[in-house]
Amino acid sequence: MTMTTDDAPQSPTSANLAVVIAAAGRSVRFGSDKLAASLGGATVLERSVGALRAALPTSPMVVVVDDDRVDHWRESLSSCEVIAGGPRRQDSVLLGIDRAAELGSEIVAVHDGARPLIHPDDVIKVIDALGGGAAAILCGGVSDTVKRIDGDDVIVETIDRDCLRLAQTPQVFRVAALRQAWKTQDASRDFSDEAAILEAGGCEVRVVVANHPNPKLTTLGDLELMRLMVGSTT
Repeated sequence: MTMTTDDAPQSPTSANLAVVIAAAGRSVRFGSDKLAASLGGATVLERSVGALRAALPTSPMVVVVDDDRVDHWRESLSSCEVIAGGPRRQDSVLLGIDRAAELGSEIVAVHDGARPLIHPDDVIKVIDALGGGAAAILCGGVSDTVKRIDGDDVIVETIDRDCLRLAQTPQVFRVAALRQAWKTQDASRDFSDEAAILEAGGCEVRVVVANHPNPKLTTLGDLELMRLMVGSTT
């Protein structure tokens, strides 16, 4: 059967794309709610939302948070739909994607709430990279020499870094493709990101390298670095 123009997947637009921000983590390594930490006059999560809003001002935005923080974040993120997450990141993201689909979105840009310094240009870059495909993710290049080791901490080989990328967010997917990939997987299996689910399902995932720093907040040291980047002590 020949695919017609009307049947072909449509490129992302503000009319068919929604943002899902994953913010339901427990912040175990940080020691407190890292998304509520102050970063240049706003919370980390507010900065993440603002960066995505700057890139996609008219797209629906679903923020998935820990169930005991829903009321708190609904008050401070009034421009977003805030919902409770699940026990794992992948469960929380799936809940967000389901809500985005209920709002009529066919494409979702999933972003980690702990990446508050994402540049709006990189958001648009990865969305453009999706084109008519099923998935595209933002990545960082690898500048260090990479060694693979054995169980005794002895180097086994040096890996060609030109073939390596560090996965970041946003990660952009067609809702139908991600749902189909989910159906093929063992629901008990843990996935570190949504791209891994699509990879396991045999789906092609495109990558695009970020042009700007996009650090992830994990430790207090990360927060100190981010404050330096935004020119703030708090």
